[in-house]
Amino acid sequence: METITLLNNALEYIEKNLDSELNIDDVSKAACSSRYHFQRVFYALTGFTVTQYIKNRRLTLAAEELVSTDKRVIDIALKYGYENPEAFAKAFKRLHGKSPSALKKLNEQIKAFPKISFQISIKGEHEIIYRIVEREHFKVFGAEFITTVNNDAAYEEIPKFINKIFENGTCDRINEISGNPKGTLLSGFHYGFKEDGTRKYIMGNEMPEADTQNEFTILEIPKLTWAVFEGNGTKPNNLIIQDVWRRIYSEWFPSSGFEQVKGPCIEKNFWNDKQNEYRCEVWIPVKRKKVI
Repeated sequence: METITLLNNALEYIEKNLDSELNIDDVSKAACSSRYHFQRVFYALTGFTVTQYIKNRRLTLAAEELVSTDKRVIDIALKYGYENPEAFAKAFKRLHGKSPSALKKLNEQIKAFPKISFQISIKGEHEIIYRIVEREHFKVFGAEFITTVNNDAAYEEIPKFINKIFENGTCDRINEISGNPKGTLLSGFHYGFKEDGTRKYIMGNEMPEADTQNEFTILEIPKLTWAVFEGNGTKPNNLIIQDVWRRIYSEWFPSSGFEQVKGPCIEKNFWNDKQNEYRCEVWIPVKRKKVI
């Protein structure tokens, strides 16, 4: 599969340049991808940001050199991009559980973070239902907090945040402004993506045209083309929507002619009382890939 080959090309580029300056733009080019799309696909498939992966690979190679050569700690630190031994020692201890000098002195076992490769098996057990939608500029409003994808923290923090604003009446207030009945499920908006894995998240609704309120956070969303994916079922809501996210990156993007572009991602939630069934939509801003 061409996409997987290109992703592995990017990994090879990283590996060849671990002891020199690595620019994410250049890494993305090795995958014939935009920086924005590459970083999101990389994290979805590995569970690590590109920056985290590079750092862990460098610290692994640094540890190997410490125990197998007579190079000084400061020389190894400089080789792998650390300007001073203090910063190197702090990062090193975080991964390996001991300082560089202690490892070199005691010649103990090291903790390896191996090079990865992409090998995706698309089972196709269930069809992926999606549509392409073009939307003009619109605004959304709601309650905001900051979360992170590191260690899958967002999967735990977002449901807790949602429960909190349901319990304290914030959701009812948002629905009141939107003209919706109390208890109507709100939408989630992921935005402000950072390379360290942090992002902002708004739980709210589209803003009524006549409303000029500033009670909540307001997010302006530009004109974009969206790939809209559907999910439904009776199991817990968070598991259904997590499965949709997983399949988008592990199955749809590698086999589609689209790539993600900069912009918010949207989670729309619906509940059918009669059928006791949850339905969701995940909206991701996309563009067609250039033909290589």
